[in-house]
Amino acid sequence: MQIIGCYAQTELGHGSNVQGLESTATFDPQTDEFVIHSPTLTSSKWWPGGLGKVSTHAVLYARLITNGNDYGINGFIVQLRSLEDHKPLPGVTVGDIGMKFGNGAYNTMDSGVLRFDHVPIPRDQMLMRVSQVTRGGKYIQSDVPRQLLYGTMVYVRKTIVADASSALSRAVCIATRYSAVRRQFSSPNGGTISISHLKFLNHQSSKTSKWL
Repeated sequence: MQIIGCYAQTELGHGSNVQGLESTATFDPQTDEFVIHSPTLTSSKWWPGGLGKVSTHAVLYARLITNGNDYGINGFIVQLRSLEDHKPLPGVTVGDIGMKFGNGAYNTMDSGVLRFDHVPIPRDQMLMRVSQVTRGGKYIQSDVPRQLLYGTMVYVRKTIVADASSALSRAVCIATRYSAVRRQFSSPNGGTISISHLKFLNHQSSKTSKWL
């Protein structure tokens, strides 16, 4: 638990539009480093869970720029806070975004805001399994489709939908069974009647009235 990570993709001005992200990672061949920068207010990373108070590092998605060319969105590992006193590192502005929507239901997550002011990181802190930048600043892309860079997030979102569907199906099953067995209303013969049976009788009654 010395190193705690977060996923820093969403920006203040860009949510699902990943191609529109504005944060930059500009390669400097003289120092063999990437310089991470937030050039605009809307490029501020906004909402990552765990960022506000806890995370020491981030998997950051930013525009890779080398030799004056923009090669689109790539992933980088960036340290945000000191491992000694947990204070933000030079050039890093980070904090909690405050109360969230949903009647406080999501306030257990310290979602945060993050900005960079020309923060250098070593070249090998780029996630280079799919594409890479050489020591001389050349961008090399493998034959693996670039869409795999976003594969984990797609998988997570698919899992969220699947989990929601599973929870909903359980809730519907419980509600259906409950309505079928709960006894509350009196029947004409002096017994009790279930809610589902009552709805059936009402439906039959309405059909008869319409026929008459």
